[in-house]
Amino acid sequence: MNLLLYFIQTIFSQAVFIIGLVCLIGLLIQKKSFDKIVSSVIKAMIGFLLINEGGKFLGMALLPLQPMFIKIFNLNVDVPSLDQAMGGLEGVGFEMALIFALGFVLNILIARFTPLKFVHLSAHVSFFYAGLIAALLKYNTSLPTAAIVLIGAIILGIYLTVTCAYVYPFMKNIKGGEGFTLAHSSSVGLLIGALLGKVVGKGSRDIEEIQFPKSLGFLREMTIALSLVMMALFLGLSLLAGPSFVVDQVSKGQDIFSFSLINGLTFGMWITVIITGVRMLLAEIVPAFHGISAKLIPNAIPGLDVPLLFPNHPTSVIVGFLMSLLAGFLGVFVLGLIGYPIPVFPALIPTFFTGAITAIFGNSTGGRRGAIAASFTNGLILIFGQALLLPMVGDYAQIMRVLAETDYAFYGPLLGYLLRLIGI
Repeated sequence: MNLLLYFIQTIFSQAVFIIGLVCLIGLLIQKKSFDKIVSSVIKAMIGFLLINEGGKFLGMALLPLQPMFIKIFNLNVDVPSLDQAMGGLEGVGFEMALIFALGFVLNILIARFTPLKFVHLSAHVSFFYAGLIAALLKYNTSLPTAAIVLIGAIILGIYLTVTCAYVYPFMKNIKGGEGFTLAHSSSVGLLIGALLGKVVGKGSRDIEEIQFPKSLGFLREMTIALSLVMMALFLGLSLLAGPSFVVDQVSKGQDIFSFSLINGLTFGMWITVIITGVRMLLAEIVPAFHGISAKLIPNAIPGLDVPLLFPNHPTSVIVGFLMSLLAGFLGVFVLGLIGYPIPVFPALIPTFFTGAITAIFGNSTGGRRGAIAASFTNGLILIFGQALLLPMVGDYAQIMRVLAETDYAFYGPLLGYLLRLIGI
């Protein structure tokens, strides 16, 4: 059992190995040459790592904004660091690992033997969602460990399949979305955002078609546009929080102008890393997956991570993040007004990634109005859902304060209340 847990927690929970294995199997089925197999597998894995690590450090680049927001709005909330948050795994680690492994196996079986041909390949996403399910079952029921693992695996396997399935029909409207679906815990936000775009966006123009004067043509480049926006955001918040506070508490003695410049450029650097990874991964994984869809799982469709769409939608990424962030702080204000007993704060990493992708989906069906409405609604779900979820997940709440994305905030409280209603 210990050996099995070791492989699950240290190897199979690493999505890069799953990506490499999928690519290897697909190319072997297609009887590609040895040199082609080695080259493609390594390129796919490196491409994925560029996306995954780029996304991780991109999110971490936002974390210096956190103390500035808390100071500006005079909030009484303690948000754990990423390292501190990982301590929340201790209470559910055993159940989480088994739910993750068995849930992925169930996803494969559903794809093989039912019409839902979606294979969820974002293992880093499903690993933490397995933790949410484990925490909800452990802290809201009196079930024994074996039952928690079995029920949790069934819930996860269905979740991995169904979320990929209901996102897929909207991919046809999105530039760069050909040949795969999204496997990410923002799925319900994507669904709501795309449907909301249809309602509010009739006649609204594509947000990516914003016209810039010739002298500002550089703003069409995602890396440059995001770098400049983040420089302005860091500088503006530094001024509002107070230069002395920022120098003493945030920037480690760096003046606010160089601090803002470096952070904006760092953000742009990680965007460039992600864009490079997207090109490498798609060039290898989609052709390789054709072998799996031809022989092992007929007509299978891979579920991949959301940054794959970012390079084609720079304006949506910027607008989505800012609108979700605005909605999050509005939610904090409302919760404060009603005297909600648990302090919450918009988790910046989920706010960026889910805000960006929901804006892309809202824009695909409702143009500019759809992008704004979708990402703003996403921000509201994130903050109010987090407030409802935190009392239900025990020590896992530390992780949810930092990483709770839209599906956690939406489905988590629903499952928690259902479990309490059933009373098992």
